[in-house]
Amino acid sequence: MFRHASITGSRRRTLRAGVLAALICLGLALAGCRSETRQQWLATFFDGVPQPGATNSLAAARGPLVTNVVGQVGSRTNAARTLVKLDVHPPYAKQDCTACHESAFSQKMRGKPGEVCFNCHTELHTNFVAGKVKHQPVQEGDCKSCHNPHQSVNAKLLVKPGPSLCLTCHDDPLAAGKIKHQAVEAGACLDCHTPHAGNFKGLLKKNVKDTCADCHEDIVPKKAKAVHQPVGDGDCLECHTPHAGKFKGLLKKSVKDTCAGCHDDIPAKNAKDVHQPVGDGDCLACHNPHASDKKALVKKSTPALCWDCHDNFLTKAKFRHDVVEDCGACHRAHQSAEPNLLARNIFKLCGDCHEDKDLKAVKAHAGAADKSCVACHDPHVGNDKFLLKPKVGGKEAGAAK
Repeated sequence: MFRHASITGSRRRTLRAGVLAALICLGLALAGCRSETRQQWLATFFDGVPQPGATNSLAAARGPLVTNVVGQVGSRTNAARTLVKLDVHPPYAKQDCTACHESAFSQKMRGKPGEVCFNCHTELHTNFVAGKVKHQPVQEGDCKSCHNPHQSVNAKLLVKPGPSLCLTCHDDPLAAGKIKHQAVEAGACLDCHTPHAGNFKGLLKKNVKDTCADCHEDIVPKKAKAVHQPVGDGDCLECHTPHAGKFKGLLKKSVKDTCAGCHDDIPAKNAKDVHQPVGDGDCLACHNPHASDKKALVKKSTPALCWDCHDNFLTKAKFRHDVVEDCGACHRAHQSAEPNLLARNIFKLCGDCHEDKDLKAVKAHAGAADKSCVACHDPHVGNDKFLLKPKVGGKEAGAAK
């Protein structure tokens, strides 16, 4: 009996020595590793372990914490300091553990993941249930994937600052191209998106049209007479990418390919003559992409629009063709099966205004039935009232008169 008691006492002493040795080893290990490693190790076994650079003191947590430049919270050195204020969950600040946990000594929650949070955040729950589009972590009740349940150095108890938190799950949208949307570059994801649930695809706070209009309110001027159909429909994403892209204006494709996505008949396959801006894919040389006070979304009326590239031959003209200021009356803007972008064969085009009987009455036209009108006449301006070209002149010009 005494021998048994002796053996039992020996085992107890051995056990105590082992526990003591383990605690000493643990203390040495924790003392020797980085604060981040210690925090991760302790959090495995204990609840409420503060983040590196924070404190578990509730009194301190309610107000500013003093931190030095290297991030050691509570440092009493004379190093330069910065104030960091923790965002503390109210039940945790009040030490009301049972608001979320089954008891003050248990990590077990009072309900399923998410349900415990909704017990207090009732308005959030109402909006979440009503929302048609739900953020996956919220739907799965995984609130802790974004929020720290006790305290955080970030607002709203977020585990990371805004944009870096989103990038935990979402690929970096800015990596898609060199042209970046200002709001995305500023990390203001919540300017456009709601984090929990909403009624619009992509968790947008509003529909695409209204979301874009919050910043781009001048896209459709009040005096606009013509509005590009995708703009009118609020389908901004038909042409633009919302985060980042490779093309100016956050276009999904080049201007030429963007326009050809709908206007696939410009230029036509049988076109013999193509207007240079069209061939270059420079649609914006003539057109406004969103809206205009001019028909066909052109930037200016003709001929002013044409003078942006073509020399203004009207300034020194003595005589003008009656239709010369209406370029579209004779020319096609994009392409044509006729030379010089003419709208029709030149005989038919001239015949629209100049009747055949009148043409035959002119002596100079005798024997010129198969000759092009522009062989003798300038189609735009001239120093002769019949717009005869200088090379014609003399006898023929006099006969025409």
